[in-house]
Amino acid sequence: MESAGSRWNILDNPRRVTALFSSTEFAWVWLIARVYIGWAWLHAGWEKVTSERWMAGGSALQGYWERAVAIPETGRPAITYDWYRDFLVLLLNAESYTWFAKLVAVGELLAGVALLIGIFTGIAAFFGAFMNWNFMLAGSASTNPVMGIVGIGIMVAWKTAGWWGLDRFILPYVGAPWQRGALLGGRRLGLEGQKPISKGQLVEQWLGILVGVGLALFALIVLSGLLQVAILLVAGVIVAIAGMGLFPRVPDSVRQTSGST
Repeated sequence: MESAGSRWNILDNPRRVTALFSSTEFAWVWLIARVYIGWAWLHAGWEKVTSERWMAGGSALQGYWERAVAIPETGRPAITYDWYRDFLVLLLNAESYTWFAKLVAVGELLAGVALLIGIFTGIAAFFGAFMNWNFMLAGSASTNPVMGIVGIGIMVAWKTAGWWGLDRFILPYVGAPWQRGALLGGRRLGLEGQKPISKGQLVEQWLGILVGVGLALFALIVLSGLLQVAILLVAGVIVAIAGMGLFPRVPDSVRQTSGST
C-alpha cells in the first residue's frame, strides 16, 4: 500500500495472516482452539467448585501458595521474581485464600463455559490467559504455556473466534466500546468474510460443526491415548469441512422438489 504524498509503501501484514485473525473464513480454526482450552478450563474449574478444599476455607490454594513462596536451601525456588513472591506472601498473611480460592474456581469454570459456547470469547480468553500467566509466575508450567499461547491467539481473533458460537448473534448487535452495535445505539455490524447463504446451507454447516464438537468432547471426556488423538483429528477434519462449507450440499431446488412430493 503506497502512502499518499510519500516515497515509501506501508508495510502490510500477509493477507492470509490478517484473514486468520479477522475473517470468518478461518473461524473454524479458533473453534478447535476454543474447544481445547475451553474443556481444559471447564474440567479444572468443575473439580475445584466441587471440592471443599477450594470452596470451604481455601486450604488447597493456601497450600499451593505456601509451596510456591518457599525458598529451598538448595536449588532454585519455584518463583523467579521477588515482587511476585512478595505479592503472594501478602495474600497469605491476609488469609486472602479464603475468598480467592472461590474466585479461582468459579473463574476457571466460567471461562471454560464461555469458550465452549463462544460467548464474549475474547474476554473469556483474556481471563484464561491471565490465570495461565499467574500460574506460570508461581512456578507451575504443566499445560499453562500451551493454553496461554492458544488463549492469546483467541484474544487476537476475538471478532471471529466465536463465529461458530453465540458471539455470531451477539457481537453484531453489541459491538465493542469503540464501535457500538445496534443494541447500543449504533448500527448492526458485519464481519470480514461473512457471505450470504441459504438457510439450508446454514443448517448443514451448523450440524457439521455440532457433530465435530460433540465428537471432540466425547474424545476428551471418555477416551485417552492414541484413540483419543485419532478421534480428535477426525473431529477437527469434520469441523474444518463444515466451517469452510465443503460438505456436499443438496441443491435447494432438489430439496424443495422432494419436500413437495
